Amino acid sequence: MFARTSPAQKLIIVKGCQKKGEVVAVTGDGVNDSPAIKKADIGVSMGITGTDVAKDAADMILLNDDFSSIVIGIEEGRKIYDNIKKSICYAMTSQIGQMLPFVAFIIFQIPCPVTTVGVLYISIGTDLIPAISLAYELGELDLMTRKPRSKEDHMVTLTLMAQSYGYMGWT
Repeated sequence: MFARTSPAQKLIIVKGCQKKGEVVAVTGDGVNDSPAIKKADIGVSMGITGTDVAKDAADMILLNDDFSSIVIGIEEGRKIYDNIKKSICYAMTSQIGQMLPFVAFIIFQIPCPVTTVGVLYISIGTDLIPAISLAYELGELDLMTRKPRSKEDHMVTLTLMAQSYGYMGWT
């Protein structure tokens, strides 16, 4: 963490840290800060005291100019990411059971027991509400003690698929 740096120094620090593979966040409120805010992975501008140029360059604008809002935003973002992964995991497990009759129709020429519209109705009726409820789950207890995700991490991974199909099962 650096404080009381000039705008030129901010840009040098951002480039140096990114060269080492670090994720860089920069806060600023003035026109001179906008190049570093734009160059950073996460640019944060002040909403009350910040200039329009700094706000345009930023990825996140603090509406109350309070730095503790950044921590709250990170926590909320991690919670949302986890909940989306849970919803995807749930959706993947339930879709296999709906796809198997069509796979059997194509491979073994067995007649389909339900039409595509019927599968759509079943999906909407049985999967939509539980998947949406997963989006509103509370965050895990270790949410803020975890290390940050890598830039190369994907939402759907082999681990998620193994968890979906191996651990959760096919419904």
